[in-house]
Order: sequence, then C-alpha cells, then structure tokens
Amino acid sequence: MNSSSRRSLLIGAATAGLLLLSLTACGGGSEAAGSAAARYKLVQNGVITAGTQAEQPPFAVTDASGKPSGFAVDLMNEAAERLDLKVQYKTTNLQGILAGLSAGQYDIGVAGVGATPERKKQVAFTTPYYWGFTDVVTLKGGKQTTLPDFDGKRVGAVSGSVQETFVHHEMSGARLVQFKDQTALIAQLLSGGVEAIVLGGADADEYARKQPIRIAVEVDSLQGSAFPLRKDGDPKLLKDLDAQIDAMIDDGTYVKLYKKYFHDPIASDLIRERPKLARQVMNTDLAPTRH
Repeated sequence: MNSSSRRSLLIGAATAGLLLLSLTACGGGSEAAGSAAARYKLVQNGVITAGTQAEQPPFAVTDASGKPSGFAVDLMNEAAERLDLKVQYKTTNLQGILAGLSAGQYDIGVAGVGATPERKKQVAFTTPYYWGFTDVVTLKGGKQTTLPDFDGKRVGAVSGSVQETFVHHEMSGARLVQFKDQTALIAQLLSGGVEAIVLGGADADEYARKQPIRIAVEVDSLQGSAFPLRKDGDPKLLKDLDAQIDAMIDDGTYVKLYKKYFHDPIASDLIRERPKLARQVMNTDLAPTRH
C-alpha cells in the first residue's frame, strides 16, 4: 500500500470516529433531556401546566397578550427554572383553578390561593409562601371602621374565595354578593353596586394605589397563601417546589422578589411556616411587627 492510500485510509477512519462520537453525544443529550422530562408525572411531559388568574394583583395578572406576571408567577418561574422545567400558563379564575386541578387539567395553581382546611380535602398544597391580612374595602369617603358597621350592607366577595368564607363567618349581618373574579368585584364597588368588598390585604393595597377606595377594616388572615397541586399528582414535585422556595429564601432571591411586590413586614405566621426567613429579615424593615 502506497503512502497516498494509507493517508486516505487514516482520514476515513478518523472521519468515521468523529461521526460516531457526534452521534453518541447527541444520543446522550437526548437521553438527559428525556430523563429530566420524565422526573415528574405531569399533564405534559417536562412542562408544568399551571392555572393562573387574569386579575389578582400583586400575585397574578395577565396582560393583553396572555403573559402572566406577579409575585406568585415570579416565584413559580424561578422554582421551575431551577428544576429545569418549563411552565405553561392557562388563564382562568379561582374556581377554575381548583376545579381544573381536581379534573386533572392542571398540575398546579399559580395565584394567591388560601390553603384552607376545606380546600385541603380536594387539592394538595405546598407550605405557604405568603401570609397577609383580610381587608374590608369601601369607596373613599366611607365612614365604616368596624365589622358591625356593615350589617345590612351589600358586601361583595369572589365566589369560592377565603374572603367569601370570611363574610359568612365574621360579617354574618352583611348581605353577601358573589362575583366570579376581582375585576367584576372592583367594578361593582366603583359603580355603587355594592357598598363594600372583601379582599386579601396585598390585593387591597394594590387596588388602593390606583382606585378611589379605602381600607376600612383589616384583620389577620387565618391561613397563608400556597400553591395548590393535584391531590393525585406527583408528591415529589410538591416536595421539590418547597425545597426550591426554601433555597430562594437561603440565597436572598425570595426577599428580593417580595420587595418587588410588597412593602409590609413579613408576617410572623409565615416565618413559623418558613423558619429560614427569620435570618433573612432579622433587624430589617421586613421583620414582623405583629405577634
């Protein structure tokens, strides 16, 4: 065999080797991606299907293009990215989130959802990621300052919400009016259709910055806000989401996101649920003021 033939043979062997290495690398990458997608039992492989709300500031707000934003959305996006997962959002209302989870349409609800004992019978919840207040809201100029001041008055709340339960239990003298979402709730207050509405404290603060309304009464919430998941969903997903939120608390990401949306101190109830927060807020303006 002459030198020219030997060179051709060597070049051919090298090319074949490189091709084999390339195919092996591609196969390895696909396998890695496949194993990541198969880590959890989801509605869609490798994608968290999430029900969210169009109008629940500052937890979840959907713009005209369908893109959601807010504190709950930011937390979920960050947790999913750390788990190497994508999130696909579908806009609905609170009732739709809970019903969709029970029907297996969503893996998770991304909004400010109170983790009540009643709801825990239907869905699973992460550890609370937020704890706030319940506010009774009127138009500016209103004189009410106590719950009994609303006896006989038309008071609105979102159907199925913890605020609706609050009206039943704490404002039994009021005339409850139910609405499908907060957009309708605010519109009816502004138009005089109801004399007051009940909102979560963070939601009320957000609306009060933009609308001619006032917070008449504020009381501590009875439960925190958490992410609801399917009752028959993957328990590993719930565990890993909680672990990622704790990791965000450890590295300061949680506090950074909290400050983006809230100005109130972090509730002592939340620190009891997420004790890692104590070190992050100690001797800062986020330290609890209520005990």
